[in-house]
Amino acid sequence: MKTSFPHLRVLCVVLFASAACALLAFLSACRGRAAAAASRGFGDVNEQRVLAQAPAGNDWLVPGENFNETHFSPLHDITSQNVGKLGLAWSLDLHSAMGMAAEPIEVDGVIYVSEPLSIVDAVNAATGKLIWRYDPHVERGVSTQNSYAVRVNRGVAVWQGKVYVATGDCRLFAIDAATGKKLWDSQICNPEWTGSTGAPHVARGKVFIGYNGSDDESRGSLVAFDAQTGKEAYRFWTVPGNPADGPESPALEKVLNTWQGKDYWKVGGGDVWDAITYDPTTNYILFGTAGAHGGEGDIPDKTPAGAKLYSGSIVAIDADSGKYEWHYQTSGKYLQTENFHIILADLTIHGEDRHVAMTAPKNGFFYVLDAKTGKLINGGPLVHTRWAHSLDLATGRPVEAPPENINRDSQVEDSLAVGDVVIDPPSTSGHRSLQWTVHNWWPMSYSPQTGLVYIPLTDMRPDAHAATDLRGLRGDFFGRLEAWDPIANQARWSVTEPIATNGAVLSTAGDLLFQGQGTGEFAAYAADTGKKLWSIMTGSAIDSVPISYRVGGEQYILIPVGWGSASRIFGPGSAMATPQSERGPARLLAFKLNGDIPFPFPPDVVPEVPAPPEQHVNQAVIEEGRRLYNNHLCAGCHSPGLDGSGAWVDSGNGNDGAIPDLRYMPAGVHRQWDAIVLGGTHAKQGMLGFGIKELQYPPVSKLTVEQSHAIHAYVIDASWKAYNAQHAKEEERNGH
Repeated sequence: MKTSFPHLRVLCVVLFASAACALLAFLSACRGRAAAAASRGFGDVNEQRVLAQAPAGNDWLVPGENFNETHFSPLHDITSQNVGKLGLAWSLDLHSAMGMAAEPIEVDGVIYVSEPLSIVDAVNAATGKLIWRYDPHVERGVSTQNSYAVRVNRGVAVWQGKVYVATGDCRLFAIDAATGKKLWDSQICNPEWTGSTGAPHVARGKVFIGYNGSDDESRGSLVAFDAQTGKEAYRFWTVPGNPADGPESPALEKVLNTWQGKDYWKVGGGDVWDAITYDPTTNYILFGTAGAHGGEGDIPDKTPAGAKLYSGSIVAIDADSGKYEWHYQTSGKYLQTENFHIILADLTIHGEDRHVAMTAPKNGFFYVLDAKTGKLINGGPLVHTRWAHSLDLATGRPVEAPPENINRDSQVEDSLAVGDVVIDPPSTSGHRSLQWTVHNWWPMSYSPQTGLVYIPLTDMRPDAHAATDLRGLRGDFFGRLEAWDPIANQARWSVTEPIATNGAVLSTAGDLLFQGQGTGEFAAYAADTGKKLWSIMTGSAIDSVPISYRVGGEQYILIPVGWGSASRIFGPGSAMATPQSERGPARLLAFKLNGDIPFPFPPDVVPEVPAPPEQHVNQAVIEEGRRLYNNHLCAGCHSPGLDGSGAWVDSGNGNDGAIPDLRYMPAGVHRQWDAIVLGGTHAKQGMLGFGIKELQYPPVSKLTVEQSHAIHAYVIDASWKAYNAQHAKEEERNGH
């Protein structure tokens, strides 16, 4: 029977026309964005554009995605409902032998990312094709501190056609964003002190950068350079200068009486090696400082509360002039600490609208400060801590334990099993961690949708014995991804992770969190519950920062992989990676919905431990070698306890920046031991000669031949243990 429905035909025509219009509008918008990008040119970022793009979030223009440093993407094409369809869009292998620790920047379809040795890559964001690569050829033989600083770089800044990168020999480079050609470079600090590993930040026509130093006997500062010319605009010292010369500024004059000790103005520390945030609301630069020299995790000698300013603090200065505005010291009376990532947000606390700065230092506490005045508004312990149990909101100071309790073991309650999700744990009681390792530099993320801050943490198992750092009890630490409510001042949920050290967190408007782990897993979680929704084992440990962007009408999630960061150098490998993930390659991995590129799973080739030389020394010599290994900075690059990368990487002329695991030393290198360790034949690669002269930053006495041989005996002993363990496993696999 024939039936006619004219009204349906009309409806179909209308719907088709509407769909066609929507498609045309979408294509027009894509063409418009592409045309706008083409007209702007490469690296076209300025303050107005960063502020204007906030609702859309198509690009990742500045560190943290926005000036508030929220690490939140407004993009919502990828959601908690469809995240299971994520697939690989493209991958790009990098040349780094030291992994990746950087946060990429994406502008108009171009990704700018730094590798160790401060090498900068420009990459097509849709295809992964390399556009250009710039190598600043950093010096790595100036000092031991300069040598390890060159092996790490945490990111770049892009501004008005330029890419800025800091170097391990303490310079700031400006590179043409279109061509990758050097425009200028300026000196940040003396490379004999240390180097710069952090990402520059740009605001108000200035590039802001600091450098490492509290462990290296240097004096910290934040430096502002003219973004166009590279000329130093001003420098805010965090430690007063020589009192004999008079105060350098009113801000330093007021804190002179908080310092004491020989030559503190040379070696005071208080460096600005990570956290820098620009607040357009107040026009302040907020930055975090490390503890005073020798103070991190230590008990300063008879030091009153609030001493050694501005070390262990959050400091706010006027972005235009560098004038001091306020500070808040997170170090306590008995414990120095470092300060990291600072997030800005507008919150309603106790019925009052507040513009706040939020941060989580190494000390295990979370702080909510008034961004205009620096006054403490809210805060509390993220884990069970031994140095203090709460914050006094009236005084703004921690309620501390006696100093003898700081390194004392304590009884704690039950712990979480790996993979458990705990909803609303009561102040996370029953969990403890070492104060200075609770949260490190890896950025947090704040989602304005959930009102939660997502923090990558390190915690300690409750049955662990007392320890002073990650080097002591490697198996006793685990990672945690924690969702913290800054208004209620408590955790909403927590996911435990098997590796103590894991990557940064990205939250998105699709109600998702993304984080990479030391195991090599890259995972997506539900932002409201912490439920794992998607993951992939990449084969490489992840210590970097994920970002999201839209290009060609599609949302991408980008993550650099490869075991990296400075912790790789002076921390135990077992606390940061598995034996498999530490061998994985350095790569950029981009994911999108329905991505169909086959994943390039890296083969797991286990390096063989070469047979070490025979030796006949007593245990006392080996023990003396162990002591010298730690006291003469060997552990500062080759990891403590010889728990390294599990491979001997032949760096040739050193262009890849590799630092070898000494347990895997070939026979020929054993024969060159004294020439390398005492004579400095590999100085250009950063292995200084410890028998040539006494080192100054930090001071280390010359090694004698006998001392060199004792260290060699310690290395040979560790090599034999690794060799025997490997062969025992082989025999077990073969059924012998």
